[in-house]
This record gives sequence, C-alpha cells and structure tokens, in this order.
Amino acid sequence: MARLNESVDIEDFPPDERDTRVRLLESPWIGDEGPLDAGFRRNLGDLPLRPRGLAFDRSTTVIWDEAGVQVLTAAAPRPGVTALRSSVLLRDKLSGPPELFRVDYLERGSLLGSRYIPEGDQGHA
Repeated sequence: MARLNESVDIEDFPPDERDTRVRLLESPWIGDEGPLDAGFRRNLGDLPLRPRGLAFDRSTTVIWDEAGVQVLTAAAPRPGVTALRSSVLLRDKLSGPPELFRVDYLERGSLLGSRYIPEGDQGHA
C-alpha cells in the first residue's frame, strides 16, 4: 500500500445521469452487472450499461446502481484527507487492464470513497 499526494472530489447524481457521466470518461474500463449477467470490457461499444456497475479512466471513477450515480475524481491534496493506493488482483479469466490499482480516500479514519486506476498509472505521486 502506497500513500499518494492527492485528494478526491465526489459528486452525486440521479440515476438518469449514468450514461452522460460514463460518456465523459476517456476510453474507460467498464464493469457492470444485471440480474442474470455481468461483464468487464473496454469502452461502451454497442452494449448498453447494466443496472449496477462502475467505469473508470486514469482520473475518474463512475459508480452507479438503481438509486444513483457517484463520480469520484482525483483532486489536489487537502488537509485531513489520506489517499492510499493498493494493487487489485485480477482473475486470469477476466479480460481487464494489465494492472489495476484502487485508491481509497480516508478522512479522520472514515472512508470517503474509492477510485480505480487502470494500466499501472500511478496517479498524482
């Protein structure tokens, strides 16, 4: 686990903002699930987004379910916020990025949220 010199901006949106927020990502990785299936893919392509999931690029993670959409974006460091980066282990059968990291943002011991960084991008070191 490594400490990063950054913070996070978190915005909440209603469920109908999901597609708009995901389209703002640059070449995102998308992991989503429906009642009978789940998948992980690069970019939207022709497939619609399933009811629950997340999409991410190097600076932003979008998380959604039926209740709403949350967007987490890397931000300048803020006093009291700690960013911790850790490796995510991917299963061999999963066609995901070569490397994947999760950044957990904590404030006074409480988790604010988590963001994902694909392909070995280290974020704002």
